[in-house]
Amino acid sequence: MTLESEGRRSVLIRFVTGGLALMAAGLAGLVGLVAVPPAPAAARRWRRVMPALEVPDNPTPVVLAERHADGWYQTRKQSALFVDRDADGYRVLSATCSHLGCSVRWDPDADHFRCPCHGGAYDREGLVVAGPPPAPLTRLNVRVNPETSDLEVEL
Repeated sequence: MTLESEGRRSVLIRFVTGGLALMAAGLAGLVGLVAVPPAPAAARRWRRVMPALEVPDNPTPVVLAERHADGWYQTRKQSALFVDRDADGYRVLSATCSHLGCSVRWDPDADHFRCPCHGGAYDREGLVVAGPPPAPLTRLNVRVNPETSDLEVEL
């Protein structure tokens, strides 16, 4: 064998070895993505809405705002809700229409929630009465904090 053919072979061996190493590293990265469990979802927490004695008899709009920090980036998330008295206690409904995400409004004359975007209507329980909404308004868990007597909602 000549020196030239040995030089070519060593270059070819290095090239093949480097390619195999890159493929193994890529495969290890894919296995790592599959094997590592995803980060846990944000925990749901109870948020104060208002004092339980101040809840009116008709659905009342309430906006809850909270800050989220992700490293250096901070945002404010707002949740629009309707708070109402129920026969058994209290009812809290999301103010977001299930059709396209518009904000619904309470119409006291019709005794319905109305969506201004496409004419959807919901009754006081949040069930669809008319229009294109495919599902009722989201009903949220609600409780009265025994220590503070505040109405709290789980978000």
